[in-house]
Amino acid sequence: MRWILLALGLLAVSSLAQTPPPSNQVEKQDAFRLGVQLYSLGRYEAALELFERALKEKPQDPDVLYWLARAQLKVGLLNPALENAKGLVARNPRYIGGYMVLSEAYVALFRASEDREKGKGYLDQALTVLRDAERVNPRYAPIYAQRGLVYAFLGQADKAEEAFKRALSLQDSAEVRAALAELYLAAGRLDEALEQYGKAVQLSPQDGNLRVRYASALLLKGRAEEAARVLEEGHRLKPLDAEGWYTLGQAYFVLGRHKEAGVALENAVALAPLRFPAAYFYLGQIYMALGDWQKAKSRLTVAVRLEPRKADYRYQLCLANERLGDKEGARYQCQEALKLRPGYKEAEEVLKRL
Repeated sequence: MRWILLALGLLAVSSLAQTPPPSNQVEKQDAFRLGVQLYSLGRYEAALELFERALKEKPQDPDVLYWLARAQLKVGLLNPALENAKGLVARNPRYIGGYMVLSEAYVALFRASEDREKGKGYLDQALTVLRDAERVNPRYAPIYAQRGLVYAFLGQADKAEEAFKRALSLQDSAEVRAALAELYLAAGRLDEALEQYGKAVQLSPQDGNLRVRYASALLLKGRAEEAARVLEEGHRLKPLDAEGWYTLGQAYFVLGRHKEAGVALENAVALAPLRFPAAYFYLGQIYMALGDWQKAKSRLTVAVRLEPRKADYRYQLCLANERLGDKEGARYQCQEALKLRPGYKEAEEVLKRL
């Protein structure tokens, strides 16, 4: 069932594993409040220092220890986080956040394990902790969301689906719907995945990453126009990041909207020059379609440098070189394409006329 693990490897583990803060956030010391703010901004090391200071001031405060353990997980201090989470549960058995962060610690230890099979023992421990949490508060939705994630890592898709649905029955959540969509996607249940993505976007319309995942699934379904619309709407709410522009460029490319695809893909490579080799490949084809062979060669040259073992990249660069009168360059690229893909007929035809 490794396919499920692969599909969920880039899932928002952070969003599912990071449970909401305890509800009773009464007045704390300034260090604690500032730490929570820094944590929410992703400044985990700075937040950790403040939580350590706050713990010295209020060593019995469960909220402080809860956030300290979460910050430790974020910076990779897994064993200290585990011990703090265990202590939190032992001293505060009715405090639901303790069980949640303890289960997160076990999942983090599994993800850090070199031997994933042996590491599955951590997942079993996470499930035990979540059962204890359910006895404390059986209607706390994050318990079931976290359980779904654990079952997904165990490759038990049916149980993961059941847990995610249970979480949704208690509290509708964009993060959990996205997790369920990823589970369906991994199982090849594309229509069901799209349904969940659509509902997730309605719940969290400004979540750019969610829109990219939804648009990517729409492209798999061949619904490029809808994919483009999802990302265009997102851009009006919040500027697209590199992956957003790249995915929008793909949608425009499929639709034959070459100029718009070119703009989107150029934005993607400007923001992340090395992240999307295929963007340069698409740009090469776009500029060829627009008759700008020099730009096509420039972009395809980058694609080949980033992915030298892609026969299609070399073939397209061969064509650009040929059109620009660089017969030697064209010959070399088509020869390399044939080495990578013996019997590549299109490359053979170009070599014959050269």
